[in-house]
Amino acid sequence: MTRERVKEFWYERAKSTNIPRMESQVNFESNAEMADLRVHAEICIVEKELPINRSDTIVDLGAGNGRFSMLFAPKAKKVIAVEYIDDFAAYISREAERANYKNIEVINTCAEDYCQESVADIIFVSGLLHYLDSEQFKKTVKNIYKTLKHSGRLFLRETVSVLENEFIVDKFSEELGTYYYSLYRTNRQLIDAFTSQGFCFLRHAPFFEDGNALNKRVETRLYYFSFAKEG
Repeated sequence: MTRERVKEFWYERAKSTNIPRMESQVNFESNAEMADLRVHAEICIVEKELPINRSDTIVDLGAGNGRFSMLFAPKAKKVIAVEYIDDFAAYISREAERANYKNIEVINTCAEDYCQESVADIIFVSGLLHYLDSEQFKKTVKNIYKTLKHSGRLFLRETVSVLENEFIVDKFSEELGTYYYSLYRTNRQLIDAFTSQGFCFLRHAPFFEDGNALNKRVETRLYYFSFAKEG
């Protein structure tokens, strides 16, 4: 039941238009000034922490409306945008055509079902994992490992619990005006899940410093994580 409600939530988000910018469909920032600040700050960190070579094939796993796929396309050899919401997948295809990005391939499927043996130099995962239940999460971690080339890199942009244990939201959200479900794992849970699969943990840090207005919840924080698949 939870999986169906999560998918229904994202189908509705894909149709939302009363927003300050398209990124707000996926980062839920309704204030125009804050939306601009968030997008700029996140892009700066991603570009700094995730260097891209012209020879790289990047898998954008759970691509949403393709905001990061569009960022990567001019810098990479190929971007594979994996997205299970039909409207989002169609939007990425339209935007890629409009921008004349011929190196973006859109695959309309669930993130946990996507697996291509050793195809990616980089796998980028943004705001996906906390929507997955335990079974989906374990399957996704395994398939990420299989899809990434030896010596490839994994970058996670993920909201995590800053409490001692995982933090679950399973209720109607007044802010979003709809039912909302998320399972926010701790930093340690995420790191352990990937290192136990064979990844080498490199670095993690919050996107926004303490006291920053872009940190909306006391229970959660937006972090990035860097891993490598040892060759």
